[in-house]
Amino acid sequence: MTPEQVLSYRNRRYRRRPELRLRNSQQALEFVDDVGFCFLFSAKGLELPTLWEAICGEARPLPMRHDDEALANAWDWKDELPSRGLVFYGKLLRGRPTLVSLRLLPHFYALSDNFGDIEDYLIEYQEGRLSEEARRIYEALLQHGALPTSHLRRHAGMQGKASAPRFDRAIRELQLGLKIVKTGISDANSWGYCYVYDVLLRRFPDLSARAGAIHSDQAMRTLFLTYLKNVGVATGEEGAQLLGWSAERLAKLCTRWTAAGEMHGSVRVEGWPGEYLATPGIC
Repeated sequence: MTPEQVLSYRNRRYRRRPELRLRNSQQALEFVDDVGFCFLFSAKGLELPTLWEAICGEARPLPMRHDDEALANAWDWKDELPSRGLVFYGKLLRGRPTLVSLRLLPHFYALSDNFGDIEDYLIEYQEGRLSEEARRIYEALLQHGALPTSHLRRHAGMQGKASAPRFDRAIRELQLGLKIVKTGISDANSWGYCYVYDVLLRRFPDLSARAGAIHSDQAMRTLFLTYLKNVGVATGEEGAQLLGWSAERLAKLCTRWTAAGEMHGSVRVEGWPGEYLATPGIC
C-alpha cells in the first residue's frame, strides 16, 4: 500500500472531506455511532477520528478565535449529546476527552476493573487501587446525586486553589476507571460554566448487565476491530497503547483474528517501517 491510500481511507472514515462534514448535532451522533469511539480533538501520537475534524470536514488546527463557528459547534455538541444521555463522554482513552457510542460502552466496561456493583469502589479503595480523593468524590456523588463541579468539590472537602490539582487528578482517575461520567453543564461557578458529574452506573443502569454478558476476549475483539476499521492500518503495539491493553495478549488475539480473516496481517506501507495489520476494507 501507499501512504496516500491510507490517508485517503482515513479522510473518508474521519469525515475529513467537505462534502462529508457534520452540519448538526444529529449528524454528530450518527458519526459517533459509526466510528464507535473518537477523540474530541486530535492527540499527538495517537491516531483516531475526532469530532473536531469531522465538523470541519478537514484536518484543521484549532483556531485562536473564540467566535469560530466550527469550534462553537464542537463545544456545543460535545455538551449536548452526553447531556441527553446519547453518548458517553469523558477522559477515557489515554486520559483524553473521548466520545463513545452507547453500543460499545459495555465492551469498555467489560474490560474495566469494575465488578458491576455501584459500591465496587470500596474493594478498590481497600486494596489501595483507588485514591483517597477519588473515594471522597465518588461517595459525595453517591450521597447527593449528580453535582456540578463547584458543589462536588465542596461536598468532597476539596475547595480552594490548593486542592484543585488533587481534585482534577481524582476526577481523571474516576473517569479512566469508568466510575463517574459527565452528565450535563451547569452555571454554578464563577465562570458560569462547569461540568455536572454522576456515578456511571446510575446514569446508565443497564450497563452492568450488558457488560456482564460480554467475555473479555469478545470485548477486545469488538473494540480492536472497530479501531482498525477506523484507522485502516496500525500495529498491535499502537492499538495496545491507545486502548491501554497488554501488547502481548493483544498480539496473541490478533494472530487468531488474522487467521479467521477478520483482518490482514504483514501489510507493508511504502516508506513506513515494519509491518502492519489492516482492515479488510482498505486492501
